Amino acid sequence: MSTRILAALLFSPLLFSCGDEGTISYKKEMPPTVPGNLEAVAGSQQITLSWDEVSNASNYRIYWNTEEITENLKHITDAEGDPNTSITVQTIKDIVTNSYVHTGLTPGTTHYYRVAAFNKAGSKGLSTEASSNPSL
Repeated sequence: MSTRILAALLFSPLLFSCGDEGTISYKKEMPPTVPGNLEAVAGSQQITLSWDEVSNASNYRIYWNTEEITENLKHITDAEGDPNTSITVQTIKDIVTNSYVHTGLTPGTTHYYRVAAFNKAGSKGLSTEASSNPSL
């Protein structure tokens, strides 16, 4: 076995794993790509969100606010559950489809959204922002 192959096998824990029998296998699961084409369509006191499905995502998280979302994913997830945070982004967790209807919203208030795809390996980040203003 060449030195390069041996080094790749020994020093690439993100790409390879060792099974119970001592066999080395390629890790198939990498973080999913960032969801594309996020759309927010207003309805009566609701906004319907949809985005491109991400093939290796096990779930999605929707981040929303009534102000533009300028924080990155790490800042948002680090602030979740922290009562002293200044980040006011709300999270809708564990959506398993690539659409969601956000109901009970106040008409005349613009809502801003970003979505992240997750699996066991984590997430690569947030989608571009979409916004809409629900009607009566």
